[in-house]
Amino acid sequence: MNSVPRRLHICYVEFGYPHPHGSGGAGTYVQLVGRELVRLGHQVSVVAAWCSQCPHRIEDEGVTVYRPRLQGALHWYLSKIPGLRVGALALRYLERGLQLYRFLEDLNRIHPIDVIEFTEGGDFWHAFHSRIPFLTHLHGSRYTVRVQSGRPTNRADWLHRRLELAFIRRAPVILSPSQALLDIVRDEAGGFDSATWAIPLPVDPELLRPRAAENSSQFQSENKIVLFAARNDPVKGVDILLKAIPLVHRRVPEVGFRLFGYQPDPGQHLPEGVTCFPFVPKQELLAQYHHADLVVVPSCWDNSPNTVYEAMAAGKAVVASHVGGIPELVVDGETGLLVPSGDFEALADAIVQLLLAHEVHTRMGRRGRERIVQLADLQRNVDQRLAIYWRLMDTSSRLGTPSPIR
Repeated sequence: MNSVPRRLHICYVEFGYPHPHGSGGAGTYVQLVGRELVRLGHQVSVVAAWCSQCPHRIEDEGVTVYRPRLQGALHWYLSKIPGLRVGALALRYLERGLQLYRFLEDLNRIHPIDVIEFTEGGDFWHAFHSRIPFLTHLHGSRYTVRVQSGRPTNRADWLHRRLELAFIRRAPVILSPSQALLDIVRDEAGGFDSATWAIPLPVDPELLRPRAAENSSQFQSENKIVLFAARNDPVKGVDILLKAIPLVHRRVPEVGFRLFGYQPDPGQHLPEGVTCFPFVPKQELLAQYHHADLVVVPSCWDNSPNTVYEAMAAGKAVVASHVGGIPELVVDGETGLLVPSGDFEALADAIVQLLLAHEVHTRMGRRGRERIVQLADLQRNVDQRLAIYWRLMDTSSRLGTPSPIR
C-alpha cells in the first residue's frame, strides 16, 4: 500500500511579495508557487516586507502572508559617525536579520516549519544558529546588479555583500532562475560546496489561456504597439529605449509605445507616441501583452525578468538586451532578437525589423510561446521544487543539521 506524502509547511522569506501597491519578479514567483502548493494540500507561509498600508497578516488564496515590522536603530546611529558609517548598511542587514530570525523561531514554535526558502542574501543568523532546513533562491542582489550593469559601488556595498555571501555559502541548496546568475554569485563567493540548480521561474497560467483581444478605446489607438513593463529603475534600460524611440518613429511613424511601470520626471519631454502607465494591477498588465505587437526588454543587466516570460507566454516576440539570463530564455533569431546592452541604435533597428515583418514576429511569438510552456510550466516547476525540498529535509534529518545535498 502506497503511503500518502505528508503535508509540508514551507515558509518563504520574500520581502517583495505582491501587494496592492506593486510587486517584484521574485515575489510573483513565490505567489504563483505558494498558491499551487496550497492547492496540492501543503501549508505555505510567507514573510514579506512591512507595509503601512497593508494588514500585518492576510490569507492570499490559502497562503498566509506575514508583514512584520523588522527594524533597528543602531545602524542609523552608526551612519552618523564619520569613519564608521561605511558599516551602517551591513549593520542594518544584521539588525533586520536578527529580528527576522526571532520571528521565524516564534513562527516555528506555533506552526512547525519543514523548510525555509530565503530570497538571495537571506538571514545571516539563521545560517549559523537555526536547525530548520533552509535553502536560498538567487534573484540578484543590489551589489550584483550594480556591478553587472556598470554602476558604481562602494565599501558599504561590499561589506553588506560579504555578509550575504556568508549566508549563501552556508545554504545546503542554492537555486537560481538562470545559470548566468549562479555563475556570477559563485565567482563572488569564491566558490561554494552547495548543491545548485538553475530552474526557470513559473509562468502565470492565466497567460496560457486562449483569449481574444479586448476592446478598449484606451488601448486600441495605435496601428502597431510596442510594450515595455518594468519597475521604475534605471537598470531596466528605459533611458536607452527613450533614445531609440525617435529612430523607430522615423521609419515606422504609426507605432505607439506603452511603458508600464515607468514614471517620468516632472516636466520630462517624452518622444512622440509614448504613453506611460505608472502602475496597473497585475491582471490588467497581463491582458495588455495581448494587445502588443512586440515586447521590449532593454535592460542594462537582468537575471531572468518576468516580462520575458509573460511576453513569450502571450505569444509575443521579444527584443531584449543580450545580458544575464535573458539569452537562456530568448533564442536570438527564433523567439526574438537580442541586441548589445546600451546600444539604442541596435535596439531601434531590431524593433523596426520586426515591426516591418509581421509574419516573422508572429512566427517568433508562436515559437516563444511553445518554448516558455516547456521551460516554465507551473506544475512541473512546483514538482521540481518539491523534490528538492524533500531531498533537503531527508539529508538534514539524517545528518542532524542543514548540510549540502548530493
